[in-house]
Amino acid sequence: MSTTTFFCNLSVPILVGEDRYKYIPIVGVFRSIPFDQVDEWVMHPDGRPRSDRELAAEVLVEIRKPLGSSGRTAPHAFDVADILQLDRAAAIVVSTFLAALPRV
Repeated sequence: MSTTTFFCNLSVPILVGEDRYKYIPIVGVFRSIPFDQVDEWVMHPDGRPRSDRELAAEVLVEIRKPLGSSGRTAPHAFDVADILQLDRAAAIVVSTFLAALPRV
């Protein structure tokens, strides 16, 4: 089974101080999963739901800067762990992933 990835633009909050955050635009590189396995993916084997942070950490492969004037993306100063510090960022990542997941 080959692993495929897809890209998606999104804006996520990052911490900029104690209890302060700002939204930054990023290009998320996501690992694709078969659409017919999504129901199983969101649950633990015992039937409990997985957290947004767990799910986001599993599918968000890389963070890139949005397209610049050159038309290319470049690695971002932030990494996946930085982005997932806030629960709301993890929720944005998961919802964006599910909305953009190819239904093949």
